[in-house]
Amino acid sequence: MDSTSVSFKESEFVKYSVSSSEESIRDARVSFVRFMVNWATNFQGNAVQSFELCLSKPFEFETEIKHLVEFAVSKQVKNLVLDFSDLSCTASNEARPAVVFQLPECVESLATIESLKLFACGFDPSRFAKPSSFKSLSFGYIQLGNTIMTVLSKSPLLECLIIRNCWNVGLESITEDNSLLRELSIENCDFATSYTLLDLPNIEIFKYCGSFHYFQFLRVNRRMEEAYLDYGTETDGDENGTPLCDLLYDLLSAKKLTVCPFLIKAIKDSDDPVKLKAPMETRHLVIKTSLVPDEFVGIRLMLNSSPELETLTFQMVPPLVPAAPRTNLGFNPKSYWAYPINHKCLKKTLKVVEVRNFSGGGYELVMVRFLMRSGRVLERVDLYSPVGASVSEKSSAHARMNTLAEERVASERLCIRLHDG
Repeated sequence: MDSTSVSFKESEFVKYSVSSSEESIRDARVSFVRFMVNWATNFQGNAVQSFELCLSKPFEFETEIKHLVEFAVSKQVKNLVLDFSDLSCTASNEARPAVVFQLPECVESLATIESLKLFACGFDPSRFAKPSSFKSLSFGYIQLGNTIMTVLSKSPLLECLIIRNCWNVGLESITEDNSLLRELSIENCDFATSYTLLDLPNIEIFKYCGSFHYFQFLRVNRRMEEAYLDYGTETDGDENGTPLCDLLYDLLSAKKLTVCPFLIKAIKDSDDPVKLKAPMETRHLVIKTSLVPDEFVGIRLMLNSSPELETLTFQMVPPLVPAAPRTNLGFNPKSYWAYPINHKCLKKTLKVVEVRNFSGGGYELVMVRFLMRSGRVLERVDLYSPVGASVSEKSSAHARMNTLAEERVASERLCIRLHDG
């Protein structure tokens, strides 16, 4: 084990199985904790750069854990990870766990820590130094409340903030005091606020996964690398079309953009269902989709709004609800993609089309045929079978792919391949 980078993970020492008894598991956990304490006691080095401790249900070993954390602090640790989470719990569970371990005061007052990751670990932000040395912060499986605002106010050097599976998140805003922030990732959290204001002139990566939450950017980097928007199982988006289009406008410089079925369906109900307020600068667009007719207008809007698009990926996902016939679409879904649509990206820039979890069913082949007929500079269509697909499923997908050989194509350089997922 590298003396400057120490990682203790329960999952690597304690093997759970159906046949494991409670007694054998407890014995293994005791041996794991004893091993960690002995290692720290016998360590002869002067410094530890990174220290990671992952242990579920730590209340049985509170004294030993505190000793290990104090050891890391005594070695002027710069990257500290304390993960006491039970992965059966998420922010959406009705029964949310109480904090099972409280961060020792020696950590909160340590001025050398640059990266701190706390999962199911409580802390007192009033004890953090102001200004702190934090460049990266990650929180998970805790109730954050307004403590997140206190932490941000003490972290002017912060470059990365990750919040996952937290509840009562009182993230009212991120202000110019955190203008160095380059990555913001929020996943499966419940908010205590109805909206969040973001002043992030240097943001490079913005990722959000969870129920709909309103974000408004006051300033944003015009050279973003990636934006990821996944609203999970949300289904009612009739009133969110315009706010989502406004968010896409804020993120227009992202070179890679991932969007979900909820967003694709919602944006068709925006002020302008044909194009966004300004062209996206996206080079790689990933659309999570079921390719049901209710998503067609949104997909077309995204293509029309991405004039520099080079790679288009359809990541096929199951419909959230069983697809039911609709009579109010305003178009015939069977012929929607049959007519020429001359979006700029189809004429000048789109070179690669990918379909992940390809089966050839539904409207998958209809969409691929449309892109083959319309993509004048298209070079590759890569179809990927679902991971774990059976031999018969792969054979069926291959047979359906072969029908594409009869399709008229707009690009002489086009090559179509079927890959294992």
